[in-house]
Amino acid sequence: MPAGEPASENGGRRVRPYDFQRQEALDRGRLRRLEPVLEVLAHRMAGALTSTLRLASKVEVGELDQQRWEHYAASLPEPTFLCSATVVPYGGRIVLHLPLPLALTAVELRMGGTGRPAPEPRALTEIEQRLVSDLAQRMLAELPPAFAPVLNVSIGALSSVASSMFLQAVKPTEMCLIVALRVVLGDLDGAAASLCVPISVLLPILDALERLDQTEGGESHADASQVRLRERLLEVPVEVVVCFPDVFLPPEELLGLRPGDVVPLHREVDKALQLRAEGEPYRSVRLTARGKRLAAVVVEDEEREA
Repeated sequence: MPAGEPASENGGRRVRPYDFQRQEALDRGRLRRLEPVLEVLAHRMAGALTSTLRLASKVEVGELDQQRWEHYAASLPEPTFLCSATVVPYGGRIVLHLPLPLALTAVELRMGGTGRPAPEPRALTEIEQRLVSDLAQRMLAELPPAFAPVLNVSIGALSSVASSMFLQAVKPTEMCLIVALRVVLGDLDGAAASLCVPISVLLPILDALERLDQTEGGESHADASQVRLRERLLEVPVEVVVCFPDVFLPPEELLGLRPGDVVPLHREVDKALQLRAEGEPYRSVRLTARGKRLAAVVVEDEEREA
C-alpha cells in the first residue's frame, strides 16, 4: 500500500495495481534482515512519542516497499508534513512522513487536549509546524541507537517542509525503501505514517547486517556444538569411589581368607586415599567427618601413577 494512502473501509489493506516491469533494487530476502532492527527503531520511536506527548503511544512496522523517490513523493498528499535528516557518514537523507490528521492530533495532545474529535485536515500554522518538527526530530533521533549494534551512524542536519515539492532528498530516479508505520496515540485510532530510506543509506546497513550474520553464524554454530557436547558429557553418570591403594595377594593366601582375617594395607594412617572415577585414579583425598557422616576432602596429589 503506498505511503499516505488510507486503508480500506473494512480496515484491511487496499489492493493496488502492481507494475511487473518495475525492477526492485533489493531482494526481499535481504530486506528481511532489516525487520528486527526496524522493530527496535519503532519501539524507540514510540518511547519518544510517549515521553513528549505524555501519553502511552505505540509504533508498529508495516509493509516494506521499494519505490523511486519521484513516485513516492508524488503519492504524498498536499499539503502534508515531512521531516528529513542527513545520515552521517553516508550523506543520504531519510524522510519521515506524518500525515496532517496525525500531526494535528499530536499538536492538540501536546497542548493538553484529548484528540477527540479528530481535527479536520488543514495546513499547519507556523507554530504547529514547529511543534510537529520537534516531535519528528525526536523520533528520527532514535535511529542511531537503534542501529548501533549493526552500524555506527549519526543524524545530521534536520529540516521540515509542508510539501514534497520543497524537498529533494535524493535523485528522482533513486530507489528508496518505504517503511509503513502505524502510529497509535493513547486510545485514539491508529494513523498511517512512513519512513523513506534511500538505497545509498540502506546498502551499507544491509552489508553490515550480512557481515554480522556470517560472523555470528560461524562462531555460534561452533560454540553451540561445543556447548551441546559439553552438556551431553556432563549428563553421563560416572561411578566415583574412594578407596585404598590396591593390595596384591597370592592365590593361596586369597583362597584361604576366612571371616575375621585381617588383610594388611601397607599404608600409613596419614597417607591420602584415592578418588577413582570409573576405576581410574582421579584425585587424592583424606577421610574427614561432616557432622555425623564420613566424608572425603580433596587434597593436592602427593603422587601420580602412570
